[in-house]
Amino acid sequence: YVGGNFTTAGGTSASRIARWNTTTNTWSALGGGTNSTAVNTIAVSGTDIYVGGSFTAAGGIVGTSRIARWNTVTNTWSALGSGLNNSCNTITVSGSDIYTGGFFTTAGGNPASRIARWNTVTNTWSQLSGGLDGEVRAIAVSGNDIYAGGSFSVTGSNVSRWSTLAGGLS
Repeated sequence: YVGGNFTTAGGTSASRIARWNTTTNTWSALGGGTNSTAVNTIAVSGTDIYVGGSFTAAGGIVGTSRIARWNTVTNTWSALGSGLNNSCNTITVSGSDIYTGGFFTTAGGNPASRIARWNTVTNTWSQLSGGLDGEVRAIAVSGNDIYAGGSFSVTGSNVSRWSTLAGGLS
């Protein structure tokens, strides 16, 4: 899977996201792709492909605001609640949780200062602690810890750790 600011992949129409088939050596589109600007990030979890960026619609579905899910079984796009209110730069998956970071201040209409979690079981967004005061550009999960990198100063560093056990940011 590749994302970016393109409209074709290998001569095949593909709006900002495409899939390369290693068996047939061909490109294919993921439905109608996304509108507007680039896909910034992609994460795979089982049969679901999560994409983030600055788009406001995926596969023609308005409300997939800046983050959406493509299901490889049904070949359909779906929204993650009402999405994010600003750009999504990074997505990572850990179990039933999808962690995302970017320049947004709300997720699903709830406060989420630049970092948030989508729970695939409850289909709900939640904020991580009080969030961060600058753009998140990278997220990684290791055990019970979520690491975020970006341009923020709330922790006195451009790298921060949020512990799911302690429930806080350090």
